Amino acid sequence: MSSSMLLPTTPLAADRLASLAAFYAANLTLGPRFTKGSRWARKVLAGPGHEAWLLAWLPGQGTELHDHGGVARPAAAAVAVVSGRLTEFTVEPGDFPGLRRKHLAAGEVSVVDDRTVHGMRNDADEPAVSLHVYSPGLEAMRTYLLDETGLAPSRIKRAGEDW
Repeated sequence: MSSSMLLPTTPLAADRLASLAAFYAANLTLGPRFTKGSRWARKVLAGPGHEAWLLAWLPGQGTELHDHGGVARPAAAAVAVVSGRLTEFTVEPGDFPGLRRKHLAAGEVSVVDDRTVHGMRNDADEPAVSLHVYSPGLEAMRTYLLDETGLAPSRIKRAGEDW
């Protein structure tokens, strides 16, 4: 049996992603590590059509605006906050693109589709831990710059190499 017959080729539904993220977050056995240079990230498991990453954020740490894989192999995602608080910034397209801000506390889950451009940051005074589930598994992220002229691609980051 080929590996393509074992794994789904389409992203899991949003409600399934959210359920998996909440379940994995509630049953987490691996402890996070906090690093001063940047947020810490570790792939903790992979299942049929998805994978999960544990992230640890010190106050002030965050991501650039990014998508999950770009055009070639985009991934939908669900983020469950395990402890602390995170702020998610989502790009709102339009003639004058802007950012929508969403605060996430421990126990909350946010889901983004496979075309969303967003970023996350720990704006709180205490460390935060989050569990991210991607479907399909995350191979790359494209980062973006946003200014008064709109959204512009910046860089491609490869999983396991650039984070």
